[in-house]
Amino acid sequence: MNILMMYTSMPHTTGAYLEKALRGVATVKTCGPTVPDWTLRAWDLEGIADRVAPHDIELKEGTLEEVRRGLDGFRPDWLLFVESGVWFEMPILSDPTLPKACYLIDTHLSAADHLQLANRFDVIFLAQKAYVDIFRERLGKPVFWLPLACDPEVHRPHEVPEAFDIAICTSPGKTDRRSRRLARLGIRFSVGVRRLFFDDMARFLSSSPLLFNSAVKDDLNMRVFESLAIGKCLLTDSVPGLTDFFVPDTDLVVYEDADLVDRVRFLLENPEVANRIGAQGRKKVLESHTYHHRAVSIVQTLSSGSTVTPQGENYVAHSYV
Repeated sequence: MNILMMYTSMPHTTGAYLEKALRGVATVKTCGPTVPDWTLRAWDLEGIADRVAPHDIELKEGTLEEVRRGLDGFRPDWLLFVESGVWFEMPILSDPTLPKACYLIDTHLSAADHLQLANRFDVIFLAQKAYVDIFRERLGKPVFWLPLACDPEVHRPHEVPEAFDIAICTSPGKTDRRSRRLARLGIRFSVGVRRLFFDDMARFLSSSPLLFNSAVKDDLNMRVFESLAIGKCLLTDSVPGLTDFFVPDTDLVVYEDADLVDRVRFLLENPEVANRIGAQGRKKVLESHTYHHRAVSIVQTLSSGSTVTPQGENYVAHSYV
């Protein structure tokens, strides 16, 4: 399959990880703008600026003619747009001869805007399960749940000394629910909070026996899959779709605000339990939840030509369940 993949080039996004995986199962040409320096500064991403690279077709004008020139004989079977947080004009969506699919990540932040965008595509993949039925009903198009994932070459254990009781990679200093939970933990435990990416993130997370996650808005985020791949015991809040794949107290630990502190204390006092859960969580994501699994699911779904969802309302893009 020939795929013209479109997203804003940023090295730490789902688009970048998925591009790498798709190149292993399809012929891919990428297209889109490169993230501007001012965005890297505004989002505190200057530490990964050296990893930013332009697409095969770097969009500067954003015109349909610019895309066609860049194709240079490449004939895509599908266009696949992947949300990466920086929007851009896509006049190629007006081409009626090219089948179009999209992978939308942040529907939990602005469902109405994402619905409007999704209506321009023929097939829609959503990272958040809670919105699949809504989009399917509103759009009358094939909508598939395709959760996020990990990259085992990046998200892997490192042999480093343990430095914290519990750790998370996130932006420090915010005043949201996640920060309030971390502040509670910080009163009683040693909590490591850093904003890191790639190998630096994996090494940092490897330095703690427990890892922490708190969703922004009931989203099954990248952190769940990436943290599990590190092989340490993950504590996370419950979100839609989580228990479709992971068994609480076997693959990970699900907490409520009322028992968060007690659960952390128990796991620190019983490291054999934490180690067992961490190992099982890593085994589960490597078996079923890497970007390779997601890339295979996308190609199989788009290749099938089917516009029905054979497993009804709980249908997930197949090949990895």
